[in-house]
Amino acid sequence: RALESEFTVALPRHPANAKTNDLLESAERFANQILANDTSAQNQTWRYDVSNEERVYANTYVNLGSAKVVGFDYDYTLVSYKPAILHLIYDLAKEQLVGGLGYPSELVDELPGYDPKFAIRGLAVDLDKAWICMLTLRYRVSIAFYGRERVDPKVVARTYRSETGSGILPPEERKKRLKPLNDLFSTAEACLLADVVQWFRDRDIPFDTRSVVTDVLAAITQAHVSGKLHRTVSENLENYIEPDGQHLLQFLDRLRAAGKKLMLVSNSPFWFVNKGMVHVCGEDWRNRFDVVVVSAGKPSFYTGNRPFREVSTNTGRIKFKPITALSPDEVYCQGSMAELLHLMGWESHKGSADFDGSSIIYIGDSLFADLVDARRLYGWTTGAIIREVSHEITVQKSLKWQRAWKVLQVLTLCARECQKTFIDEKHVDNGEQRTSYSTADTEILDKLEDLAADWRSHLDGLLNPNFGSIFRTSRDNGKTAQPSLFARCMQRHVDFYTSKVENLRLYSTDHRFYPADYSIGVLHEVLHLTDPVSEALSRDPRSTEAN
Repeated sequence: RALESEFTVALPRHPANAKTNDLLESAERFANQILANDTSAQNQTWRYDVSNEERVYANTYVNLGSAKVVGFDYDYTLVSYKPAILHLIYDLAKEQLVGGLGYPSELVDELPGYDPKFAIRGLAVDLDKAWICMLTLRYRVSIAFYGRERVDPKVVARTYRSETGSGILPPEERKKRLKPLNDLFSTAEACLLADVVQWFRDRDIPFDTRSVVTDVLAAITQAHVSGKLHRTVSENLENYIEPDGQHLLQFLDRLRAAGKKLMLVSNSPFWFVNKGMVHVCGEDWRNRFDVVVVSAGKPSFYTGNRPFREVSTNTGRIKFKPITALSPDEVYCQGSMAELLHLMGWESHKGSADFDGSSIIYIGDSLFADLVDARRLYGWTTGAIIREVSHEITVQKSLKWQRAWKVLQVLTLCARECQKTFIDEKHVDNGEQRTSYSTADTEILDKLEDLAADWRSHLDGLLNPNFGSIFRTSRDNGKTAQPSLFARCMQRHVDFYTSKVENLRLYSTDHRFYPADYSIGVLHEVLHLTDPVSEALSRDPRSTEAN
């Protein structure tokens, strides 16, 4: 099933059907022209703008001009971290496993360290089996790793087979068993768990998978709450934070000039947020915000009813006086969304025609900590910062990816068109149609599906060698593909997304984002919007020859 070569495709031939072979010959010739014709592929216009790595993508209609308040998370939103922070999280958690939880001291030197190519955002941990899993939009596990080894797809299918045989765990069991990993910080979590499991397996050391999962998750949590992570980053800001303050300031100042109120709501402590914001935006960064809330405890911030407490900006200590109003001159911690809306006068139920939940935009990087409840409970407009968008678009613009993608389209369409050639025309003329394919017919389809799976796997590997794209995953051992669960959640809970918050500076503060029509259409509405590859292959078989 391996690819014949990086630059050639060889399709099967039908032993008895000349029409099928004409189509297969045409598809093979066309695919190899795509792979060989570097110049034409390079000259093709990409379907988005030149700056599409910085583009804002809308799932729904978003009118920036109607927004009266724009809120931000801090980590991976107002500040961008370098990959070094994921290495740091991995190392701190590894030290906690050994020093705090009694794991063998050899782990410190023998674990390989954080691998940026292993995991992606949007995975899940099976708390029972210690597997790192990727899920489809319908909650099927499409890929699983046990340690650093991929689990056989047949084993995966058997493991997650429900009593009804659907291949999908019941919702109650899924929630108890699968822990989502939905932000970039969690890629270090997935990598450490896989490495610890692999370390035990390589040495034939018996271990309880549930205990190892519990310990690794606890070690990761301790790295965050102990203060070591925050202290290390704050002492070496140049090593961990991307210096892109100029563009961020430009964007914030434009929002202020347009009369919009700005708020920052972060789970991080004030001293840490202040260090980073001073580094990126300067000492006067707080002058740009109407409300600053730290140690918010999202997502419970959205559902709880805690009062706010003031934080001393000099000592960091929490004050005891009751908070009856929120001042831009102070910093607050804890609190709740309901209290925030009440104290700021942003409650929509007071009958004001000028203010409702849709007048507030909140931008963050974590779907479930930052965005889901803000949109679901309060009707806020939500924006997600998905760093990987830039990486995936860069890969997809490459000649290697585009050629492979077009070959995959040729193979997929060829499999569809071949089935037309399997039909006995005499039966069709008599108003009949053969109800089953011959053995040779099905073998042709099987071979085309296997080739398509190889090319789909090749495409996935260009994005990530283990899990592919964060937005799409393969099913049926690569024979088909569908959106990932992460992509489904993003489409459901996010109004717009982009790779960096600074990208919004490229748009007017009155800009209106429109979702693409095909993003909400059902198949029969958009099927006519075929790729040029489909049109070329549908023409006479000889018309695809080079001039």
